Amino acid sequence: MAPEAVYRGPMDRTERAQSMPVGARDDDGRDVLRFREGNESAFESLVFRHERQLYQIALRMLGGREDAMEAVQETFLRIFRSLKDFRGDAAFRTWAVGILLNLCRSRIASSRERMRRREMALLKVDAEGEMSAVDPPDQRPDPEAATLGGELRRALEYALGQVSPEHREILILREIQGMEYEELGQALGCAQGTVKSRLCRARQALREALEGVWP
Repeated sequence: MAPEAVYRGPMDRTERAQSMPVGARDDDGRDVLRFREGNESAFESLVFRHERQLYQIALRMLGGREDAMEAVQETFLRIFRSLKDFRGDAAFRTWAVGILLNLCRSRIASSRERMRRREMALLKVDAEGEMSAVDPPDQRPDPEAATLGGELRRALEYALGQVSPEHREILILREIQGMEYEELGQALGCAQGTVKSRLCRARQALREALEGVWP
């Protein structure tokens, strides 16, 4: 069974809760064991259990549905190839999130390089020989586009997109996905003390980003 045949995107399955159900870690352990014993259908259970959360993380990290779906598909492809070597030092979800974050970081870095090249291409010499650049469109949320609650959500989403990827990922994992500090440290590859200091700086960065779009 190829992993592509299992993961077809987050929209082809029944809507389900974002948070993991009680006992999900035990279910993951059983499915990993079944997979190692040659039952490849166990991989589909892992996908079903985690694809939505991974997609939500990728969507907020990358900002586009297509990029998010590709990142999640690549995540499951890597998991499929290396699952027999999974040691279980951390929860399966934590391991999967770590793989996804690395892929998102690589995509963001590549996107920045493409943007830099695009901006260089947009630079033009005007008739008087001066350099000018095409300004990017204003992407701030329209204050009259939705209700107060909708405006705040749009403002938060916009502000989240303005902070650095390092700040964005820890805000998504802690404030939106509700990960505990220990799991955050495992997913991000750092000590809990570092997690707390990074989270503090990320929250401050988010507040500063909100100042320009929310009264």
